[in-house]
Amino acid sequence: MKHRRQRMRQENSAMERERLEQRLASGSVSPIIAAGLRSDYAVRAAATRGLGYWVAARKQAFDRNVARSKTDPNSGLRLLLARIGGDSPAWDAQPRLVDFEDSFGPVIDELEPDLIHANDADMLGVAARAVVRARSRGRDVKLVYDAHEFFPGEIRHGDASWHVVMAGEERRYLPLVDGVCAAAEHIATAMAECYQLSTVPTVVNNMPERSTLVGVGEEVPGVRGDLELDADVPLIVHAGMVAPVRGLDAIVRALAEPGMSHAHFAMLVGSRQGHVADLVGLAESLDCGERLHLLDYVPVQELTAYLATATVGVEPFLHTPHQELTVTTKFWSYLNARLPIVVSDVKAMSGLVGEMGNGEVFVAGDAQSAAAALRKVFENRERYTAVYEADGPEATRFTWEPQAERMLALYQAVMHA
Repeated sequence: MKHRRQRMRQENSAMERERLEQRLASGSVSPIIAAGLRSDYAVRAAATRGLGYWVAARKQAFDRNVARSKTDPNSGLRLLLARIGGDSPAWDAQPRLVDFEDSFGPVIDELEPDLIHANDADMLGVAARAVVRARSRGRDVKLVYDAHEFFPGEIRHGDASWHVVMAGEERRYLPLVDGVCAAAEHIATAMAECYQLSTVPTVVNNMPERSTLVGVGEEVPGVRGDLELDADVPLIVHAGMVAPVRGLDAIVRALAEPGMSHAHFAMLVGSRQGHVADLVGLAESLDCGERLHLLDYVPVQELTAYLATATVGVEPFLHTPHQELTVTTKFWSYLNARLPIVVSDVKAMSGLVGEMGNGEVFVAGDAQSAAAALRKVFENRERYTAVYEADGPEATRFTWEPQAERMLALYQAVMHA
């Protein structure tokens, strides 16, 4: 752990030099201040090199980092370190960042790319350091950052320091990025305002590929076939991450509401542990455990067809700053499976449902409201699916191909800047 962290400190010294030169080149500091900044950098760089000799003599095994990563992520010390800011506190609070650097940094160097696409904030520091190393060797490498979430407003259950560190990574490295894309329009707008970006990030949604769509009249057993449910049985489906902040307990509790005794709820999950087990226990306590079904994830290229046999897709987010802004990948999968969609009243997704008329909105966390919205869909499903028929089965507005064109256009703009 220590020897890898020291190597990152030494490489990050070059990063600090790059940031310093950007400030000086902009003319925003006076010559006197510039001289002071250069002197300060030289002292810190020398101290970093000196520390490196000491650390090299006490090189630690890789399992030190593993042990550190298993300590309580919500400890007061870890959260304090995260809020202090800077690379070293960030690595203390989220040791996996060191693992990512150690695993991916050398590979990037070997590949000698012309452009690096940093997928989410976890990889932003790794990519930025790789760019600086490449430029120090005379290679002009461009960096595109792909933002999946609005971290200043995100919460990760069980890891209080996570969103603080990720927001810090963005603040630290965004000035070195050549182009930014974001996974939703509202996230792009919020990022531009929060970080005072000169250009609003390009919106690139993670939508299903056109080849995975289901044609009219196509017979696919899918989720209903796996559960051996008749065609007239209302089947609610959710595909994706299960966590308390996702609000899925409202859907489970809705199964016990009046008029819902015939409905089944299927969740596609990656694990039966944690909050999934909590939801199973909740369903059993409400005497509807036999109507809550857990199914394994299916390959992404099969997901749209698999979901298409359900009655309705749900996205019951609770209100958090990030969840107000995002449109999930599952939402686009439901849409392309031509399912009605029932969502909670978070801003972005409820706005889309209201605009399209392809579903209903309920009060986040309210089981009675969720049950009422679901019953409306059960009673007149064709009303909601009619909006899909207007565009026909070959509609491409909500597929990956147009999104890929946006991303490629961003790449071209960055490379020719």
